Amino acid sequence: MNSSLEGLCMEIKKYETIIIHRHVNPDPDALGSQGGLATLLMESFPEKRILKAGGVPEDLQFLGQMDRISEKDYENALVIITDTGNEPRIDGEADWMKKASKWIKFDHHPNEDHYADLEFVDTNASSSCEVIYEFYAANKSELTLTKKAAYLLYAGLVGDTGRFLFNNTTPRTLEIASHLISFEFDFTELNRHFIEKKEKVARMSGYVEQNFTINEAGVAYIIIDQDLLDQFQVTRDETSSMVGLMGNVEGVKAWGFFIERGDEKGAYRCRLRSKQAPIVDIARRHDGGGHPMASGANAADLKEVHQIIDEMTQLVNQQEVSGQHE
Repeated sequence: MNSSLEGLCMEIKKYETIIIHRHVNPDPDALGSQGGLATLLMESFPEKRILKAGGVPEDLQFLGQMDRISEKDYENALVIITDTGNEPRIDGEADWMKKASKWIKFDHHPNEDHYADLEFVDTNASSSCEVIYEFYAANKSELTLTKKAAYLLYAGLVGDTGRFLFNNTTPRTLEIASHLISFEFDFTELNRHFIEKKEKVARMSGYVEQNFTINEAGVAYIIIDQDLLDQFQVTRDETSSMVGLMGNVEGVKAWGFFIERGDEKGAYRCRLRSKQAPIVDIARRHDGGGHPMASGANAADLKEVHQIIDEMTQLVNQQEVSGQHE
């Protein structure tokens, strides 16, 4: 059961040290909700020690840096986790985090893993940044929203709605975005961060568009190995802007972007997307999770990669049959 946003603010006020986490391989919503909440709390309670945990991909450095945190910092601390549906995906030292006095979760993913002591999860929100904004809106007498926090929260809205093109964009989302840009940060420059690419990334994007495979069911996929990354001199983090390319092609109903992991040769990180058929259950079966239409998973080898493609194909075909009988 969700805690009240007002009650969560009262709980947060009890702690002198607050450490904010989010999921591994962060996207703009993860960093925006983490950084936006941290800034909100720093400006509202300057006497408190607010720390941000995790790493930042090279292409998202514009959304801020993390803090150096030790095991001792967690003693008597409050841990807050944003934008993370299941505990294994939290970016941080698990043993250290367990030393904290309490955990709070802010999220918009399906709430199937109740890993925190207190939580507020709104699956109707476009993003976790929208959830953090609602936390602010419910506690305006206690919290101070600044230009920096508005910038970060807006970044998460833009990131998780695909610049307001996805169907998770609601009238409330646009209302919040309108208020955030009233803080007069350069939102056009921020938007350019999401569409501008380095030349090498643009060239590899062209390779993806020319070389992906699409089967008869409308499932598209591409497999990127280390040799291809080396050929274009592109890092794994820099491929994040390529994931949506196959979804722009007419006839594609679901797609997978499979990239060889750097920490385990022959294993693959899997980015799964769909236009109609929810693919999150497939991701969960393969060491992952996420949103119904946008999820991440892991494959131990190419055999598992092709198993995931087969499962996506079966899912799309089943939905086609079901739709014909309605």
